[in-house]
Amino acid sequence: MGLLKRLVFLAALLSRNGVAAQSFASVLTEAPQCAADCLITLFSQEPFAGKDQSAICHDQQFADAIGNCLTAKCEVRQTLDFIKLSSAVCGIKPTNNVLLYRTTTLTMSGLALLFFALRIIATIKLRLGWALDDAMAIASVVLLIPLVIILQFLMENGLGVDLWYLTDHQITEGFRLFFFLELLYLSARVLVKSTILCFFLRIFSNTKFRLVVKITIVFNVLIGLAFFILAFFQTTPLSFFWVGWQTKEADRVMVGIIRLTLPHAALVLLLDIWVLILPLSQLWELGLKLRKKIGVMAMFSFGIFLTIVAVIRVHELVLFARSQDLTVINAQKAMIWSCIEICVGIMVSCMPHIRNLVRHTKLRIRKKIGTEKGVANQGIFIERSLAQISVAGSTSEPALFDAGGLLKETAATRTMTTTTTTTTTTTTTTTIGVGKESLNGRSSNYASDADTQV
Repeated sequence: MGLLKRLVFLAALLSRNGVAAQSFASVLTEAPQCAADCLITLFSQEPFAGKDQSAICHDQQFADAIGNCLTAKCEVRQTLDFIKLSSAVCGIKPTNNVLLYRTTTLTMSGLALLFFALRIIATIKLRLGWALDDAMAIASVVLLIPLVIILQFLMENGLGVDLWYLTDHQITEGFRLFFFLELLYLSARVLVKSTILCFFLRIFSNTKFRLVVKITIVFNVLIGLAFFILAFFQTTPLSFFWVGWQTKEADRVMVGIIRLTLPHAALVLLLDIWVLILPLSQLWELGLKLRKKIGVMAMFSFGIFLTIVAVIRVHELVLFARSQDLTVINAQKAMIWSCIEICVGIMVSCMPHIRNLVRHTKLRIRKKIGTEKGVANQGIFIERSLAQISVAGSTSEPALFDAGGLLKETAATRTMTTTTTTTTTTTTTTTIGVGKESLNGRSSNYASDADTQV
């Protein structure tokens, strides 16, 4: 059907149906022929007869019908051009979340780097010693930096705006950058989770518990490796991942992404919940006063924020998988939440070191202003002995030990705590002796006098 005949036919339909003929006529003039044919076909059908422009613009049934027709008859570029035109006619404002995404990713990555810097300061200043979890943390940050940089380039190529406002070059570059972003995320997630699990190995001595942690580490690595391989070879040839969107087989790229990311996100969520629960059983059975026991458990429970982020990311991926349009807004949000997940994971893994640094700083301030009250070794991780507390000859309680030196009493803390004043009391107290020898053969001071009194 020629352009003139199409215009006359559509004008007649629009006039009969009370639709703003001028607006839709302009769409028909500029729209690809395949899209115009879809419009004419649909306007001649009964479900959409008699509806004005506002009703058509907000009719989900019409949107589904035109979408199916465009998918069958048009190329992706033609479909995008038509959506851009029809959005203008219907008064749909363009989406622009670039500033929000940029602010979010830079802020979260900045916080993650700050937490990591404090971790390094604590390790050096307090002479905590270096262990495998420190190496994992460093590797996580090394991968986080290019991940955030790629996200900034993605925003330059359309991340945060509607797909139909982008040029062919922007879309192609966007898919290319997303490919590398996906690989970086998969690798960084494995390292972040391994950092937390290796920290468990550093402080918990229970043989069965350590075996469970090691199995969890292996499972975490295997998940990451399997999905890394699947992500790398999800399209053949490899370049089809970023150029395939222009072909009739464009759905191969999108379906491949959905089939890969949803199962991975579900497994990661389950693993996050498992890692959150894992240390609580050991911490609850420690020979600590209830107040300090709750404090220690609260610090380990910061991992719940990581789980919450994973839940939100899965939610966005599910919405993207269920959507029938090309807005890909949910997919874009999932990418941002992936970055947030890595950042939160790094921050959570640095919490114990930062807590040590904070307590050390507080002790120095107290000493400087003369408010030290003379009770030495009041801390949880620095001042308490890592040896088991023996009550009535029983040693059945789980013990903590310090294979990497993270929890040992530092020289600086020892100097400050031994310079406190001695208060003479007339009350006789009976104390239970605390062993100084931890499972790794080194002594440290983890239990305060206040906690060992009866």
